[in-house]
Parts: sequence; structure tokens; C-alpha cells
Amino acid sequence: RDIALDASGRVFVTDTGNKRIMVYDQEGRYLDQWGGGGAGPGQFEEPVGIGVDAEGNVYVADTWNQRVQVFDPDLAFVREWPVEAWYGESVLNKPYLALDSEDRVYVTDPEGYLVIVFSSAGELVATFGQYGFDQQSFTLPSGIGLGAEGHIFVADTDGQRVMRFEPLP
Repeated sequence: RDIALDASGRVFVTDTGNKRIMVYDQEGRYLDQWGGGGAGPGQFEEPVGIGVDAEGNVYVADTWNQRVQVFDPDLAFVREWPVEAWYGESVLNKPYLALDSEDRVYVTDPEGYLVIVFSSAGELVATFGQYGFDQQSFTLPSGIGLGAEGHIFVADTDGQRVMRFEPLP
């Protein structure tokens, strides 16, 4: 469902259906994998969004376990925090995530019509969005990315648009 690259060139791929994360080099050669079905540390139920911070830590949106899991550059489990969203197991509930230059973690909540922002430690920083078609609302926010100047870009799938928001302070 998603990919992320670290500073050393490793490519992390969420293999959602197989409940694991695959790791390749930039030439496509297999390097590693971890995961498997379950709710324990390092296990996943519907991993979708993935991102890497400046230190090389890997963040995974573990959707059906309603949490974000964090792994160090050696892929060892570091921490997790709950996401009070992602409650459904529908085919539409596929949250993605992105990290900004301050390692804040932005996650989409497709069925809640929100973007939720956490600190890298999992503390709630901000939320924005609601259901609707105006310039501040979503119909199904899924993909998310951050521009070089901190602008937040959200793929509003049912609205058939990409939305741009100002950076957080």
C-alpha cells in the first residue's frame, strides 16, 4: 500500500494483505521483513501507511490494531501509541502517514474525515477536517505528504482532489 525510504536508501513497503513490512535496496533486492498477524509488538493487522524520521526510525499505521508502531533503524520495536480512530475494518479505512521536519506524525483518518497530528512520542498535537466539500473538509482523506516548506498535501479520494494546507506552527 505504501512505501518509504530511509537515508541509507532502504525501501520499506507495507505488504498489507500479508500483515508485514518488506525491506529492499534501491535496486529491488530483498533485504529483510518483519511482522505477521497479531496485536503484539511488531505484529500487524492491516499495516498501511509508513514513514521514516530523521533518525531512521520507522513509523507504521497499524490500522486494525488502532495504533502507530515505531521501530528503530535496526527494525527493533521501540514504542506504540493508540489512535482513537481507524475503528472500522472496511476496505475504505486505509490511513496513511507522513512526518514533518520536526518529526511530527500526520495520519489520515479516512472514515472520520480528519488528519490527526502527533508528536513523535505519540502525544496529540492537532486535528483538522470534517465531512464536506469545502476547502477545509474531506470526503475520504487517504494519502498524505508534506512539501519542502511544510505544506500539508492530502489526497481526498472521494472528492477526487488533492488539497493543500498551510504548515502547522
